Amino acid sequence: MKVNTPVKLLALFLYFSSFLAVLWFSFHLTLDPFKSIIFAVSGGVVYLLLGDVSFRALYKVLRGKPYAMRGKIPFKEMYVEPHPYLPYVFKKNFLCQKKHPSDYPLNRDKDYWLGQFYTNNMGHLNGIDGTREVVIPKPEGLFRVNCLGASTTANYILEKDDVFSYPLELGKILHKSFPGKNIEVNNFAMGGYTSAELLIKFLLESIDSNPDMIILYHAYNDLAPSLTADFKSDYSHARKNLAENYHLFKWASKIPYVPFALPNFLLNLLLPQNIKYGLFSAVSKGSISLDDEFKGLDTYKRNIKSLIHICQANGIKVVLSTYCHFLYPQIEDDKSHLKYRAGVLGENDVMRELAGEHELPLVDNFNLVPYEEKYFVDSVHFSPHGMQEIAKNISKPIIEHLNSVYPTFPM
Repeated sequence: MKVNTPVKLLALFLYFSSFLAVLWFSFHLTLDPFKSIIFAVSGGVVYLLLGDVSFRALYKVLRGKPYAMRGKIPFKEMYVEPHPYLPYVFKKNFLCQKKHPSDYPLNRDKDYWLGQFYTNNMGHLNGIDGTREVVIPKPEGLFRVNCLGASTTANYILEKDDVFSYPLELGKILHKSFPGKNIEVNNFAMGGYTSAELLIKFLLESIDSNPDMIILYHAYNDLAPSLTADFKSDYSHARKNLAENYHLFKWASKIPYVPFALPNFLLNLLLPQNIKYGLFSAVSKGSISLDDEFKGLDTYKRNIKSLIHICQANGIKVVLSTYCHFLYPQIEDDKSHLKYRAGVLGENDVMRELAGEHELPLVDNFNLVPYEEKYFVDSVHFSPHGMQEIAKNISKPIIEHLNSVYPTFPM
């Protein structure tokens, strides 16, 4: 649910005015100046602690997971920036978020971490440390595979000393299957992108890398615009440019970090101090209704079809995939998750239709990835096991194609 600015301001005002009222009341409990100061400090600390404990408890009940404090990122360290034709992009050759334990709701007993990586020359995380460049023009004799999608493709997860992403795992499989052959698998995904933004970025930049094949694993992010009021097929009713709110991140970086959960939450509602948590709200607008029908499935199909047409016109092979959605026990009765699952099923039908219409290979990961917690960290993002599984499934049509290119190297 999106919270409008007046409500955010009111919440902040009530919290801090109550805090000041507690300080004033505590200070005036006695006429002794020294005791007044002690009482005021004590009252303020008690107010902050009680608010912290109460908020954390309520948040866990309502969200089903503990509140994760949103650390402050200095403005100069923000790894995302506006773009004239896209809501945002990652800065190129730039250090991203700091390493921290995974805050996903599933597999919390595993030692999963979200690592710190540099982006590459294309503004993506690519290769084992994120920095592997995509050489343009493409070197002669190289078979280049670009993986397109959003966060389910872009995600990196660390387990002990091992780094996982599905494009990394896919690269391992292909290199093992075709030793000595010059094959490159690149991660061209951008977390949070809709199909419209994937299409634009591919047209304006990604296609310059001259891939031989693209893998498209993408759904889910088009569902919010599809449910937003006053639907428009260019998504202008639901998306805006980061530039409109970029100054808020600069202002927020000047506010001291508050080590209590409730003020941390309230401050980040209005002035986000961490791009990881504030990016989506900064580029979104309009109100979502879970009671509405999905109005954007035809737009989603149009965008994917356009991408297919561009690839085919440029001799680029395309592999499509259905999208996984895991209704784990804590969310299986949640109205929002049930609605989004219905949307994903609709988008999967679109992918099947497009694969049939254009005679493209379709990897049915929705049915192929086991429906078990082991493979997920939330309803859509994969654990390392899930990344290995989806890479294995996607590798099959690629290997089949490469066997026709390199017939002397069997599967």
